[in-house]
Amino acid sequence: MTVSPKRHIAKTISYRIISTSIGFLTMWFVTGSIEVGATFGIVELVWKPIQYFIHERIWYKFVKYGVNSTQPEIKKDEVKSTDINENTTSTSTKRLVYSKRTD
Repeated sequence: MTVSPKRHIAKTISYRIISTSIGFLTMWFVTGSIEVGATFGIVELVWKPIQYFIHERIWYKFVKYGVNSTQPEIKKDEVKSTDINENTTSTSTKRLVYSKRTD
């Protein structure tokens, strides 16, 4: 099963509409002012994607929870070195790379 990027975009847009509507209605109900509700909704609509982007970058860069390597991990004591003139076996850290999918 493959998931189209269009699905993710539609899901993101529908989530933002629902979330912003709930924030707007909550502020309108609490304050009794439609202007306050509308202002809150607009600020939230602009701020939340920025906040999410920052959150994602922090997780991508610093949090390794739930990221599994697809290649077997080589321990330092398993690395074999050969003659000085020959290449040595070494390991390097791989970065998670998002690639654009072409259909």
